[in-house]
Amino acid sequence: LAQAHACFACDCVACSWLGLSLVLPSPHSMSKADVDALVAKIGDKKEGQAALEGLGKTAADKGTPAEPFLVAAFDKVLEATGDKSKNVVEAAIAAAKAILDMASPFAVDSLMPAFLTGLGVKAKPTQKVATLNIVAALAEKHPKSIGYVLVTLAMPVAELTCDIKKEVKEAATACMTAICNCTGNKDLEPFLP
Repeated sequence: LAQAHACFACDCVACSWLGLSLVLPSPHSMSKADVDALVAKIGDKKEGQAALEGLGKTAADKGTPAEPFLVAAFDKVLEATGDKSKNVVEAAIAAAKAILDMASPFAVDSLMPAFLTGLGVKAKPTQKVATLNIVAALAEKHPKSIGYVLVTLAMPVAELTCDIKKEVKEAATACMTAICNCTGNKDLEPFLP
């Protein structure tokens, strides 16, 4: 059947009528192995940047079908923001933003361990700044989801407002402002910056 029809299980009427979409993988599908192969290359000095760019492209191109695999790999992407190479850091930030752009607001719980690691004491300053900026952007995009985990996020972000590095302090202050606007409590709004 697959050879008789040139579109190989796309979403056309002929494929759905023949039941090919149930038999053959869609050309738009994404496998865990594809994402795992890219994630395995993140630590490689030569292929790390390309792997992160590939993950960002996967997030942008594949979207929801790739979401479970990309969310599971998010901790490795965020960890790469602490790399020594500026190009790798920029690629990691771009990949993280691409993943969060397509991720469901319900994925925040799954992303929390990566956020807490990125805000931790052992994280490098570039990783802290990247994590704070990503959390702030997520707070604007999905305020109810951040409001749900606000209790968990507030203390690590508050601790970074007193960090030694100026850029970390500034990012932490901006992030704290963004997450505090996610309380959902209208009585607090006059007191929030």
